[in-house]
Amino acid sequence: MTTLAAIHAAKVLVPFQRPFPTGTGMWLAREAWIIRLVDADGRVGVGEAVLEPADGTTASTVLDHLVRELATGRPPDDLPAPHELEQHGSPGRALRAAVDAALHDLGLLDLGTSRAPRGAAGEDDGTRPRRGVAVNATLPSIGPAASAEAARQAIGVGFTTLKLKAGAERETAAVVERVRAVRDAVGPDVRLRLDVNGAWDLETATDRIDAIARFDIEYVEQPLAGDDAADMAELRRRVRVPLAADEAVDSPRSARRLLEAGAVDALVVKPARVGGLAAAIEIADLAAERGVSVVVSTLFETGVGIAAGLALAAVLPDVPGGGRLGHAPHHGLATAGLLEHDLLVEGLMLDDGLLRAPGAAGTGRLGVRVDERALARYAADRAAGPVWEAWDA
Repeated sequence: MTTLAAIHAAKVLVPFQRPFPTGTGMWLAREAWIIRLVDADGRVGVGEAVLEPADGTTASTVLDHLVRELATGRPPDDLPAPHELEQHGSPGRALRAAVDAALHDLGLLDLGTSRAPRGAAGEDDGTRPRRGVAVNATLPSIGPAASAEAARQAIGVGFTTLKLKAGAERETAAVVERVRAVRDAVGPDVRLRLDVNGAWDLETATDRIDAIARFDIEYVEQPLAGDDAADMAELRRRVRVPLAADEAVDSPRSARRLLEAGAVDALVVKPARVGGLAAAIEIADLAAERGVSVVVSTLFETGVGIAAGLALAAVLPDVPGGGRLGHAPHHGLATAGLLEHDLLVEGLMLDDGLLRAPGAAGTGRLGVRVDERALARYAADRAAGPVWEAWDA
């Protein structure tokens, strides 16, 4: 049995290339903890712990405490149990995600490599996709002309699925104008999805989804605030565009509630939010049983967290016939380029809409290696400025 010899942790603050607007606010930087587990043979497994703006400063303080206790307050082989971390809420789940990823990187956490890969184009050794995982491009909440140009650029480099951040528009007509501009720019064969980040109420969502249905929308992600499965189920009865839940999926328990209510056509699963790779696999299995697809996505992590998402996406259970969507959806993992640096020696490789880890010699199952100089450059105690700017209520 492999023995852990050391645990290292570094906190970073990496600015976005440019402010990234969403339906509820604007991302300015990504604060993250990079965790490294070192075994007795000197092999290193890496993982990333991140929080969301809604978690607040108290959660950030709790995560700082949990990480420091992990790195300095207990023996390396005495990793906290999942139930021990779960009692701390979102900070505990974030740390569990980092530990899961690092353990998987070392080969100590099996994601089920006998599963049929979905969204992956071939496997090299049963642990990493050889050609890559199919991913969508993410477009910020910007005007119609700018959105259309960004969409053309994304299609030009090989993306065939586009996710439009929405929700900031004050009028239905503005949503329609933007979606029409993108659809006209990319033609009928590109899949379009909208991510609202919970910015609409039930009546607004009904009106706006009906108004954009003519543009052949793959799904609308998190149209309603909160995790009210009954309201989502009611909206799904009212509209003909498929619906996905994102922020409402923070654990296997919440996923089960949405599935049992018949509230979703897809689940967007972020390992950092749900409590790691093992919890994400549990959710994917629950969803597959009901013909519901899972889309693996990010919380705008660095390349470390995204590599863990790629490993997850490559081993999701197959959903016969594409489930309620009718096809295997592309994953929301192509976000590392939004940051100034991905913290990797060799960056994730994007080719023709497929994303993969470089898998250089000496790397583990995640296929990435952390850049020490970048860790020093973006050390949180040397960085300044806010992480998030919320829109005025």
